[in-house]
Amino acid sequence: MTTRRMLLQTGLAGLLGGALAGCSTGTRREFTPIQPAMPMILAATPKMPVEPPEHELMETALRQVRAGDVRGAVATLVAVHDPARRGQLSGRVVSVVAEQEPAVAGSLVVQLPAGPGWTAALEQVARTWTQRDSAAALAWAAALPDDAVGPVARGAVVDAWVAADARAAIEHVRTLPAGTRRDDLLVLTAAAWARRDANAAVGWLREQPQDDLRPRLTSGIGFAVAQSRPDRAIDLAELLPAGRERWLLFSAIAQTWVAVDPKAALAWAQQLPAGAGRDAAFAGVDTGFGVPASRRLRAGPGTSGSAGRTRGGGAVVASLPDVNSPAFTTWLATQAPGLSADEAILEYVRQRAAVEPGAVGPMIQALPGGTTRDRAMALYVDGLLLSSPGEAVRWVQALPHTERTNELIEKTARRWLQTSPDAAASWLETTLLPPYLKEQLLREAGR
Repeated sequence: MTTRRMLLQTGLAGLLGGALAGCSTGTRREFTPIQPAMPMILAATPKMPVEPPEHELMETALRQVRAGDVRGAVATLVAVHDPARRGQLSGRVVSVVAEQEPAVAGSLVVQLPAGPGWTAALEQVARTWTQRDSAAALAWAAALPDDAVGPVARGAVVDAWVAADARAAIEHVRTLPAGTRRDDLLVLTAAAWARRDANAAVGWLREQPQDDLRPRLTSGIGFAVAQSRPDRAIDLAELLPAGRERWLLFSAIAQTWVAVDPKAALAWAQQLPAGAGRDAAFAGVDTGFGVPASRRLRAGPGTSGSAGRTRGGGAVVASLPDVNSPAFTTWLATQAPGLSADEAILEYVRQRAAVEPGAVGPMIQALPGGTTRDRAMALYVDGLLLSSPGEAVRWVQALPHTERTNELIEKTARRWLQTSPDAAASWLETTLLPPYLKEQLLREAGR
């Protein structure tokens, strides 16, 4: 055996012997045994309390109202967790109470929080009360604050009274004590009259004295007439002095006219002399189209379009699963084929915002975020500002803070300052607009 192999065997034997010796006589290394993990006890997911059936809640609320405990009834209704269920139940309770005691129903509904069905419940009280005692209903609505409640109630009372007897309504308002509230109600009543009977309202307007209120009455009636007879509203616009009120009415006329006769609306706007009035008219045209004017004129409803356009109203609904609005579906069924999904939404909002705000508003809020929703919101507010600035304010207030853009707030405040300056000024102070912009808006309104 060679020396090298002997050395290798000797070394291996030594290593093996040392290892064995270490196991038997050397220092032993201690290991900490691994303890099994303690079982984790998860906190139980809190369960929503089981609410009583609707009939029990309704019986409880009605019993509390009859006992004179309106606050208790409000607490019972507010305790309902689901907003939709709460709104439906509140509406049923308010409706029952309104048929028996409208004044109590009025006290009840103004204490309920805004939410689904709240506006409808408030309008129901106003209409029912007006049918019983118009003067008392108007006194109640006039005394409500200029926030989410007052404008809606006043609009509902005035609409109901004008529907029954417009001249009696406006003559009663004229007998109220002179002041801002009386003037605001007179403009509101005249506009409601014009929406129902433009000829009668315009005839009454021409009999009114040339005082400081006359321009406001002319503007209010003009905006109302513009919603149904934009060509007729031109004459009313011409009665206003050159300036902001006339330009705003020009914009409203163009915005509505493009839905009836785009070519006539454009022809009218184009013949206006260059300046602020013409610019306002074309701004209304742009808003009224809702889509680029050139594209709309080239491919109007009923014409063949690109592959992205639909062949009928039903296809639009199928392509928009997020639009869950019976009112929209009904309107869409009356439209000729040719509108894309986005165009259909914008067209519906533009046409119906001022007519059925209670249906259009929730539909917009349910739309997925994006350009179409943003444009629909702008159109919706524009429509409300023409007919009910106070309702526009309520809707803007209900939006999440992230969607209350300065532009939207400024537009709303600018219009409301013209119809209800005191209320608008108070609301403006609560907004997040920069101070310099608030001062500018108040200065433009002469405050």
